[in-house]
Amino acid sequence: MKLDWRQSILYIAVLGMEGCWLYVLLSLLNTKAAGGHLAVPGVLLLYPVAFIFNWLLRRLRWPRACLWSVSWLAWAVSMLLMIKVQVFGHLPLSDPAWLLSIPQSITQVIYTFRPELLILLSTGVLWWLGQRLARLRLNFSALVSEFQFGLPILVFIFLIAPPLEVTLDNTVLITLTFFLFALLGISVAHALEGTSWLSGLNQGHWGGLLLFSISLILILGLLVSVVITPELLQFVVEAARWVCGLIAKAIAFIISLFPEPEPPSIGPLPGESVPPPPEEPDWAELLRMPEAVRSGLRIGWTVMVVGFLLFALWRVSSEIFRWLRRRLAGMSGAEFETLPGAFTTDLLNLLKRILQKLLKLRLPGLGTRAKHVLPEIDSVRQIYRRLLSWAAAGGFPRHSSQTPHEYYYALAGVLPEAQDDLGLITQQYIRTRYGMWLPTEDELDQLRHSWRRLRQNHLKNRRQI
Repeated sequence: MKLDWRQSILYIAVLGMEGCWLYVLLSLLNTKAAGGHLAVPGVLLLYPVAFIFNWLLRRLRWPRACLWSVSWLAWAVSMLLMIKVQVFGHLPLSDPAWLLSIPQSITQVIYTFRPELLILLSTGVLWWLGQRLARLRLNFSALVSEFQFGLPILVFIFLIAPPLEVTLDNTVLITLTFFLFALLGISVAHALEGTSWLSGLNQGHWGGLLLFSISLILILGLLVSVVITPELLQFVVEAARWVCGLIAKAIAFIISLFPEPEPPSIGPLPGESVPPPPEEPDWAELLRMPEAVRSGLRIGWTVMVVGFLLFALWRVSSEIFRWLRRRLAGMSGAEFETLPGAFTTDLLNLLKRILQKLLKLRLPGLGTRAKHVLPEIDSVRQIYRRLLSWAAAGGFPRHSSQTPHEYYYALAGVLPEAQDDLGLITQQYIRTRYGMWLPTEDELDQLRHSWRRLRQNHLKNRRQI
């Protein structure tokens, strides 16, 4: 299992994106649950350690149960060392007090949340994330999913920190770093698939263009952070309050135009006795919930509402990215003409699909759903479309009456030195387009190499034989 430098960039991008929202989440929990006594970067350092350890462990080809046992045994040792260093650094290693603090923190979780328990839970999550990343196949879809998942969490933590009276440091730097890793990883993953415009004639300039785009976005982000100051936000809030005050005064004026109802009689009449309040039965005391149960129900209700909000954000962003990817998949080598109302129709269909996903409703005018195409098949079709676009730009377009085999013989007569690469691309396109064949990763790599060799030839100024 070799790891080249391009795959290393994808892993670094995922580590960076997840590290940003994990850092702000651990900082929030450290302030509220541990009183700020933990060093969050030290805890977060376990994530890349877990990834490297599990990636090296997978190369041993041991049974899955053995790999799982060794991995979690290493987590237990790392977790104990983390607790010893972070919380009980003043105690000698032979003192059993720091070992006994872990079960004590679990039994006392109802009364207090100790830092040892936070380390136990956070290191378990970080170790599981390292295991997941070690066996994850990184591609364009995986990088976009990581961005979709991390961005709502980052925004949600930034929104709940002020009500919880928690001050998060370096929020602008963390946000810019998150987008830096996201843009870098998504761009490299898209270019590695060989289906983007970066694999065409502009391939030699894509690195500089990528760095320029990321730098421009980061500079604009810094400028926005300088312009949007607390004073500006306070001015916007005061303006909103002034507008709300005007609306409230208008509503009060409209209500004042109606006659006021007669006030109801308050209290008993003179000489009338007041009846005593009814006594509660004895069993009413049994139906009252203890305060601890009420607190637990409040926490459960809050977690459920937050979960529903995150799920809604996830589904909406998933549908938007899926729609964009489906629309961009067929853009390669295509010709466009204006169609009035097309954008409005597509936007309405997108909103209808989102409502249909969330509410499970069948809305009129939505039409049939497009058939899902597997990423492997889509990659083969994209390469063949690029072949058609490249040949058409060189003066040899494919006619509507030509079959793929006929078009291959025509191009092979013009480029006899590229006959093998043309045959491989055509044959794999026919097998995926008209058959049930699903290419493997090695076959896709071979197809991409054939396309790279093929586009180095020049079709212009050639005559067909």
